[in-house]
Amino acid sequence: MSPPAPPAPPAAPNSQFRLTRYFSLVSLGLIAAVGLLLTLSMRAQMQRELIHMAERRNEAMTAVFINALGAQLSPLLAADLPADPDSLRTMIEAHGLHAQARALMRNADIIKIKLYNRAGLTVYSSSAAQIGENKRDNGGFQSALAGRTASALVHRDSFDAFEGQRAQVDLISSYMPIPPAPGQSAPQGVIELYQDVTPFVERLAALHRRLVLFGFGLMLGLYGLQLLLVQRAQGILRRQAQALEDANRVLDQRVQDRTEELRAALARLEHLAHHDPLTGLPNRLLCHEHLRYAIAKAQRQQRQLAVLFLDLDRFKEVNDMLGHSVGDDLLIEVSRRLGALVRSSDLLARLGGDEFVCVLESEDALLDAPVVADKLIQTLCRPMELQGHEVQVSASIGIALFPSDGTTGEELARAADTAMYEAKRAGRNRFHFYRPELTQAALARAHMERLLRRSLEGGEMSVHYQSKFLAQASDGVDEAGPCCGVEALARWHSSELGAVPPGRFIALAEESGFINELGAWVLRRACEDMMAWRAAGLVLDHASVNVSVRQLERGDFVELVRETLATTGLPPRALELEITESVIMNADNALATLNDLHALGVQLSIDDFGTGYSSLAYLKLLPIQTLKIDRSFVAGIAQAGAQAGDSAIIEAVIGLARSLGLNTVAEGVETPEQLAALQALDCAQVQGFLFSRPVSAEQLQSQLQGRSASAGSPSPARTASV
Repeated sequence: MSPPAPPAPPAAPNSQFRLTRYFSLVSLGLIAAVGLLLTLSMRAQMQRELIHMAERRNEAMTAVFINALGAQLSPLLAADLPADPDSLRTMIEAHGLHAQARALMRNADIIKIKLYNRAGLTVYSSSAAQIGENKRDNGGFQSALAGRTASALVHRDSFDAFEGQRAQVDLISSYMPIPPAPGQSAPQGVIELYQDVTPFVERLAALHRRLVLFGFGLMLGLYGLQLLLVQRAQGILRRQAQALEDANRVLDQRVQDRTEELRAALARLEHLAHHDPLTGLPNRLLCHEHLRYAIAKAQRQQRQLAVLFLDLDRFKEVNDMLGHSVGDDLLIEVSRRLGALVRSSDLLARLGGDEFVCVLESEDALLDAPVVADKLIQTLCRPMELQGHEVQVSASIGIALFPSDGTTGEELARAADTAMYEAKRAGRNRFHFYRPELTQAALARAHMERLLRRSLEGGEMSVHYQSKFLAQASDGVDEAGPCCGVEALARWHSSELGAVPPGRFIALAEESGFINELGAWVLRRACEDMMAWRAAGLVLDHASVNVSVRQLERGDFVELVRETLATTGLPPRALELEITESVIMNADNALATLNDLHALGVQLSIDDFGTGYSSLAYLKLLPIQTLKIDRSFVAGIAQAGAQAGDSAIIEAVIGLARSLGLNTVAEGVETPEQLAALQALDCAQVQGFLFSRPVSAEQLQSQLQGRSASAGSPSPARTASV
């Protein structure tokens, strides 16, 4: 599974946060707000103090005014006083109130006086024009009539005072109750005084300005000091932020690097879990997963599917001779060549060793599979240059089809593997389709192999001998001569399978490797029987034992022969080893091994001569003594309508052997006519059912003893019945 992606870093702001800017804006805003509040508060407080001071002074002046003019004012405050302004002004003039009031207030700050009766009528005013006005609804009047003094600071652009008109004047207007007359509780009326406070207001305004400026200056000074501290803090924060940003950048880079490394490691693990580390091809696990998927897809689409199981021929020889490094390079080159031919929609996998699998998805896999298999085989046949060595390999391919050969991945793989082994048995370097009977044959073969490996321990294996005779009788009659040797032949009589033909179990022993154990046993048994016959007074020239390619390739085969001869006491000349022509050409170090055997004194014979492809120049180098003519040539002579080719071949082989100083043996002689033809061609020795079938050691001993007791050699008619 893939690792979780790291969280995305927060988006960078459009502008960097600046502490000094925000501090300045906030501080200046607070200074302005505080200054405005302080200014308004100080102004209001100064006005209240001024009004309070002026109000006390007006109260004092009211007391002076009432005490001085109380007698003259009483008539004006009477309730039955006429409301006519002219009458009031006449009454005031009559009492001389204007002159007295002006004289009383001279050199005082009171610049205007107004007197109201309880009905709100202006019964007196230092401004005569205002006499007779009604102020009954005035708030200050009503407050004073209720016994409370009401004062207010007002500014007038023009004001009518005792001395005349005044401009731009600040006044304190106070409504004050006139003390009640004796015996009464309610005020007699209301007096309004206007006090000129312009100088006070100007001084207060100047003081206010100085205080405001001082306060602003002080706050600006504090602001400047704080600004320096903030700038320093801003510098520290900026450096710390830069350091933190650098650390975060480094950390983010490390996290990113580790994340990438983790992803790469997980990808590598995932790849290694599903791919071959040498070739990079899908491995067995991924192949099986893909095959299951491909089968399901083919089932849905009603299509065919082909599985090609490819195995390199003789890959082990490359490893053994050139080393595993070259073998690895070979596998890599094979993978490259195969991969170049396989479509991207198909799968090429390496299961291990030299085994490859190709899964073809095709609408007509029956036709496409052999075409692809042939291309794969042909591309591998081209030589490969590997580490200075020219290597050439071939491949065997087994083909299984879905759904006819199996409906699961396991069934198809098993069927393709079985077909591949069938291709190898058919000669390698080819492809082979799977057939259901191949599976049964494979199961039977596996069962037979198990039984074969137990045959020696169970005493089921035996050695039979077929005699060889001189082709020419000593008396010149048209009969074979005396017995000159025997060929040891393995026979297996299984307790479960019965008598098993040699053609079946010998090939199985070759493929399974059991031939080494079986061949060593036959060799020892033949030497022991030869010694037993000699002890019984029967002297044979030699006993022939067949040798397989697997035996010859063993490094200890020469030592095995030497130990067997030493253990049994048989002279080396009495042992002949028969080696097929193809074995000599295919076995590694065949010439060196044959030379070592020849040095022991063992006779060597080439079996089935003429059926292989040995070079005559190479044949001249072999330390052999005998050529055995294959039965396929013998069967074609002395028959009605037979071609002259077989006789010509036999004659050529005999002539070649005579020129090389070699003995000749014709095998498979079954009729007197074949014997006569071989005698006419001057063949040295003959062997076949005409003279004797393969018999046990005891039966052969009886035959030899019977022939020794009789005069002369047995006729073919007599020996054929044995």
